[in-house]
This record gives sequence, C-alpha cells and structure tokens, in this order.
Amino acid sequence: MLILIIGLVLFFGPHVVPFFPVYRNSLYEMLGEKRYKGGFSLIALAGLILIVVGYSRAPYSDLWTPFPWSRDLALYLMPVSLTLFAAANMKTMIRRYLRHPMALGTIVFAAVHLYANGDLASALLFGSFGVYAILSVISGEARGRVLGDGSAAVKYDLFSIVGGVGVYFVILKFHGALFGASVL
Repeated sequence: MLILIIGLVLFFGPHVVPFFPVYRNSLYEMLGEKRYKGGFSLIALAGLILIVVGYSRAPYSDLWTPFPWSRDLALYLMPVSLTLFAAANMKTMIRRYLRHPMALGTIVFAAVHLYANGDLASALLFGSFGVYAILSVISGEARGRVLGDGSAAVKYDLFSIVGGVGVYFVILKFHGALFGASVL
C-alpha cells in the first residue's frame, strides 16, 4: 500500500503546482520551460508507474460492498468520461461550454470506479483522482478561466465522441489484461 501512496504523491504533486500560480511561476522562471516541463513529466511518470505497481500489489481490504448496479453504471458512463477526455484536447463545442471537460471526465471516471469497487486501494486511487479533479475545477474557476475563443467546430465534437467511444471499446475488451479485472 505504501508504494501506491508514494505513487499518488509523486503523480499528483506536480499536478497540484499550477493551483498555486506564484509558486508555479517561480519554478518555471528558475528552471526554464524545458526543465520545468521535463521535471513535471518525469516525476508524474515515476508516480504513475508506482501507482500501477502499488495498486497491483496492494492487499485487498474491504471497505464497503458495491451496489449491484454499480458496475453497469460504470459501463454506461465510461464512454462519457472518455469522450470528455478527448474533447479537452480539441477545439470542441464541448470544451467551449463545459470549461473543464478533462476534469469533469476524471470526476465521472473516479466516481463510477469508486462505486464499482469497495476496497481500500481503490478508494485511495480513485478517490485521489476525484478529489484532484474537483480541486482542478475550483482552481481553474478561481483563476478566472474563460470559455473558449469561439473557434470550436462541431466536427471536433464528432471526433471526440468517436474517439472516446472507440477507446472505451478497446479498454473494455482488454480491461482484464490491462488492469486485472475483467468487466465483461
């Protein structure tokens, strides 16, 4: 469990830095763009690797019994989550009007996985992602994040939907091999 916790700290540590613009800007100026982004990426990648290793090795410890319908809910809402992830990286109408599609997709992802799993390691993992995404929305709003510039195109919304649903079916097919828990 300790490996999972260290991984979560390393992964989310760099992701939380932008919540504090003064600190982020001083780091950026001190290190320069390439070293700042490179350090951010390396620390987050090390954290991600430790999360995967730590989660796979964590002992199973029940916290609650998931509702019988919770896995079905995950099956229905994960395409929405993945579509929001895709929309966040394109000039979509979704991104223009939702403001935080990546964070909202992460909240959906975290919530359905929390409902579908009732163990301590899952609560730490998915709870951390959910809390981070909520803080990300709050931080973005506090910094005055504005809507898109109006250059969004519906074709990118279609790309994000097709891409999100396509990735969903790939993950669904290989979920057992990738994450150790078959969902079909």
